[in-house]
Amino acid sequence: MTEKQCEICGAEISGAPQRIVIDGSALEVCKGCARFGKPEDKWSPVPKKMVPVERAFTVKRPRPRDHFKDLVELIPDFGRRIREAREQQGLSVEELAARIKEKAPLLKKIEREEISPEDEIRAKLERELRIRLTDQAAEARVKSGLAGRGLTLGDIASIKRKPEK
Repeated sequence: MTEKQCEICGAEISGAPQRIVIDGSALEVCKGCARFGKPEDKWSPVPKKMVPVERAFTVKRPRPRDHFKDLVELIPDFGRRIREAREQQGLSVEELAARIKEKAPLLKKIEREEISPEDEIRAKLERELRIRLTDQAAEARVKSGLAGRGLTLGDIASIKRKPEK
């Protein structure tokens, strides 16, 4: 019998996996990751006999191996790297913003790392400042499938806790 892997952290699950729901998606997870969701409700509002025909039979197509090939990871100190490259070229934030046709307040937030640049803005910054803002090692980890265990939700998503009321 093969061991199941947690769909969040990728750890091998001994015993029966826990089924939880996170934002409407049912996942099989280990006991440690079960706290991130709510237990799956076994009750179904529609009996299986009454499922519409077009939803009753779905053909699952195999996912291509390079499904995540375009997934890139920003370097941890991207804001500092942008600021240093901008200052090295003698540009103010406003001048850089005008060159790449973006707003200066947006670039200031990116430099302070309050927000991460979208791919389009990241590409403009890399081109204009002649720097690299993505991590090659992260791309290699994705391509290699993280030591052969396969890509899990925890590899590409960060879990944020909702504030308690």
